[in-house]
This record gives sequence, C-alpha cells and structure tokens, in this order.
Amino acid sequence: MLCDCMKVFKWNLEKDGDALILGSYIPENGTYVLIDLQNGGEILEQGVLKWDKKRKELLGKNQLKYYKEIIAFDYNSKLVDMNKPIDSKKIIHSNNYFSFFIKKDSLVNGKLTEEIMENYYTILEEPIKKYKNSKKAIQLYKEVEESYGIVDKKHLRLCQKWIEHHIFSLENLKISISGKDYLKLFFLFSDPKEMIPEYIKEGNRYLLPNIYNNNDYNRVLYNEVYGLPNNNMGMNSKKPYLEHKTRGNPMPYLLNKEQILLQKKFFDYLMNFAVEGKVNVYIDPDEKKFDAYPNGEMPEMDFQGIYIRIQKGKEVEIHCMDIVSDYRFQLQKEFLLKDYLEMDISKLKGEIPPYNTKANTIYKMQDLINKIAFSKFLVTNYFTKQEDITINDPILKDVILQSREVFFSWFYKGEQENAMQVVKNSIRRLVYGAITNGYFIKAKHIFNLYYSLKQYDKKGEQDMGITPEQMKSVLREKINGKETVGFSNDNEYYFAVGQMVSYFISISRMTKKNHSLANPFIQAKQDSFIKQKLKEMYIKYNYDIASNGKRFNNMYAMISIYEPEGKVNSDMILAGYLCDNLIYEKGMKKEMEEN
Repeated sequence: MLCDCMKVFKWNLEKDGDALILGSYIPENGTYVLIDLQNGGEILEQGVLKWDKKRKELLGKNQLKYYKEIIAFDYNSKLVDMNKPIDSKKIIHSNNYFSFFIKKDSLVNGKLTEEIMENYYTILEEPIKKYKNSKKAIQLYKEVEESYGIVDKKHLRLCQKWIEHHIFSLENLKISISGKDYLKLFFLFSDPKEMIPEYIKEGNRYLLPNIYNNNDYNRVLYNEVYGLPNNNMGMNSKKPYLEHKTRGNPMPYLLNKEQILLQKKFFDYLMNFAVEGKVNVYIDPDEKKFDAYPNGEMPEMDFQGIYIRIQKGKEVEIHCMDIVSDYRFQLQKEFLLKDYLEMDISKLKGEIPPYNTKANTIYKMQDLINKIAFSKFLVTNYFTKQEDITINDPILKDVILQSREVFFSWFYKGEQENAMQVVKNSIRRLVYGAITNGYFIKAKHIFNLYYSLKQYDKKGEQDMGITPEQMKSVLREKINGKETVGFSNDNEYYFAVGQMVSYFISISRMTKKNHSLANPFIQAKQDSFIKQKLKEMYIKYNYDIASNGKRFNNMYAMISIYEPEGKVNSDMILAGYLCDNLIYEKGMKKEMEEN
C-alpha cells in the first residue's frame, strides 16, 4: 500500500520537483541568518521564523527577501535523525559546512565548545572518518565522492573561520541568541539562488551514507545496494518481531538507492502536513492527488483511494493506513436529533443540544456524537495512547478505548455496515455511565441521541413500535383513569417500571440520592428479578406513600399483575426512568435532585 502512495507521490515529484515539498515546508522555530562570505562575511539577511499553531501560519515569512532560498538551504542541511549526527555530541544539528544549526541555549549554558566545533569541521573536511567502523558505509561514501567529488576545503575553512571568530559574540553582529529555539546560519559564496545546487550536493554527501536504517543490513544485488529504510522502521533487539525468520535475509523489506530516496522525500512531504496539524491524508490514485485535513475533519465529497493517519513525533509517524472503497460525505438518509423524553429545556442547566437539528453529512453526525455522548473527548482521542488519555470518568474512557476504532472507521473511511450496532451499544453504555455518576440531565441528552440513532438505523428492521414520547401519553391516560385497566403490551410495562423506580428513588429520605440505585433494573435480564426488587422498594418506602394516591396505585397495580411475553426491554425502562415522572404532574411535580 505504501508503494501505491509513493507512485502517486513520484508522479507529482517528477512534475513539480522539490518545489512539491518546499512549497509547504515549515522550518523549525528560530533565527535564520544568511552570511555572505564572498563580501567579507557580512550579514546579508536575518529574520525570525515561528509557526503559529493556532493560526496555522508561519510568522516572519513575508519579512524575508530570500525566504525561498532559506528553506531550500534548511531542508538540505537537516539531519536524517538525531541518532545520525555529524557532531557526535549532538550539539550542532546541521549536516554540511555551508550551515551551522544550534539551539540558542547551547550558546549560553556552555554546551557548545571549541572542541566540539573542531571535531565537527574535521568530520566535514574528511567525511570518510565518520564511517571508519563500517565497511559498507565507507563504500557508500566512496560512491558519493565519485558523483560529487571531494569536499571544497577552502570554502569549508572560510566557514569554520567565521564561526570560530563570531559564534560566541553574535550580539556584536546584532544577532539575538535569547530563547530556546534554533539559531541557523547559512554561508554564501555567490548569489543565494545559485547556492541552492551547492547545498543539495553537500546535503547529499551526508544523506546518502546515512539514509538507510543501518548499513549493516545492506545487501548488494545485481551490482546495486539494497537496504532497510529509516522511516517508521527500526531493527534492534527490542523488535525481533519485525524480522522474517523464514528466509535468508530477515529484513522486512529492502529498497535500492532510488527507491529509498523517494521514500525519504515522501515522508518529508507527509511531515509538512503533520506540522500543520493535517493528520488525515487522502490519496487518490486516479486523480494523482493528495488532500490532507486537520483532526476532526474529512473530505466533503465521496472518495475512493488510500487513507493515511499521521502524527508528528521525532519523525512523521503513520498510525493507520487503509484502502477506502466507499467513503461518502453525505449521509444516505437524514439524521434527526429528537427530544424523545420531552425535556423542559427552559429549566435545564448546562449545554443544551440543538434538538430537531438535522444532520445530512458525516461531519455533522460526528460533531453531534462527539459533543453530546463523549463530552468532546472522542475526536481528540482517536489515536491517543491509553496511558495519555486524561479523562477522569472511567466509564467514558473505557467506552472510548473499546469503540473509537469503529467510530473512526465509520466517520473517516465510510465503514458503516457493521458499525451502527457498536455505535449504539457504546452510547447506551454512556447513558448508564452518566446515571451512575449522578449526571441525570446529561443522561437524558445522551439517551435522546441514542434513541435518535435507533430510529435512524431502522432500515431492514421491524418497526420499533411506540416511542417514549408516545408511551408517556398512553401511560398518563391509564394512571389517571378511575379504574385500573392494565397494560396493552410489554413496552408500556417496562416504561412504567422505569417510572416506578424513578418515583421510589425520589421519595427516599437519603441525604444523597444516587441514581445508580436504578442500575439493577436497567441491567436486569429477568422480569421476576424486577418485580422482586420493586416489591422490596415498595416495602422500604411505603411509609411515605399516600394510600389514596390514584396515580401510584394504578401504576403499581398494573405492574404487579402484568406478565411480559418477550425479553426485558431495558431501553424502555431507561426511557421511563429518565422521563419526568407522571405521578407528580399537574402542580404536584417534585423535581428529582441531581448530585
């Protein structure tokens, strides 16, 4: 699949060249300085570049006349990673003598020394010294020299001399070293634009011997070197599972120089997206295009192709890669968020969802579920490591960990067919969680979302029958009647059970009334258990129940004599429990306390 991605990337790279990468390249925060050694080492230009994460904008870019040249210099002067430096002490972070990268605080805290600088330029003057312990690396470097020639020692020493004379007195040149970001110095021996090929050459002098994961794994096949890529790959004693144990060469896969350079540039391209926070990447092989979106966003059109989820770490990390066969931004049918519990919105506290909102897109569906059921924690934790999820509610955290993959596959890859049952079960668990934690109003909102999803998912199922709002109307009529008439079906019965449980908890004289007392009923599997628990609650609380209470008497009598035919309908028990209690209607309503 990665090969298919790189085919699309290669087509674009051949069309646009390195401008494909540099056009969206975001350099590290820091001070960038051009030093013209052709004219006595004068400062040709300097400026501060800083990526604004909130505004998604590179600040300082427009103030630099030679910005395009600076990012070309910077891109070709970077280390492959910090484990492959020129400076063995890892204080200097550049890879060639035209550049000098250092964290500013290394100039203040004494980490940068004359010895470190001397060793840096010694290696750059004779790079083969860096590879003296590896015959394979030496061979790779010799191939570089055959292509590019030996190092221009005259230019190298001029750069070294400038550094030695000025690096510890940059304030005299009005170059600020305050802060903990980078100081990046670039040396010129001609016009900045003309220097770009020189930076590429010297960057490749470092890159080609260091681009493989470990040169010890390299193999020569048909007079060509093949090696293990360095991107998202590591072979060591901690990762024996990556080896192919059943073949002569145990490496997962090997690439030649052309392929590995292409893959390196592909990951550089992905890194540009990751730095911008565009972690959802969609690749269309037919259109030969890449589209990337921030966390929580997705294409606003139908899509077939390859999906990649990336994240910025020490390198760009691919967390998910999949073939997308039928992603649709528009929902197949309209979703309606409805208030099935007939809540009194005017008296509710906290954030109220916009009931009767219609969702026609997968983005809107994700937004509603994320806000109402998951308190906005789902979208931000699709790929967060378990130990890094900072959620105090253990039930919410557990539901996210168990279901986030299904939600993600539905919203971002269009895999809905087997997702809805998991989606409904997960949200239903969150209703229980809110009740257990004493968040009664929140539980009502989540239940309304849950039941709206059940209505949305009716396709191919038998009609769900009467809804909670209709059930409430039927039960109201029966308990206010002069005679006890009995229930007509199981739905009425289980809705009334929920109402009765709600009533018993409301008359309890406990200082702290825990809604978790309803959990045994909501989770019950047998009606005999429900009737027994209700009898126990009646005996416990009947001291506070008026003997002439018509509504209570009718409801409890109907529950006592009814024998349900089917399985326990916990959804209706939930609905009855969460609805305003009918026994308290018409001026006698008693609000249930919420913890």
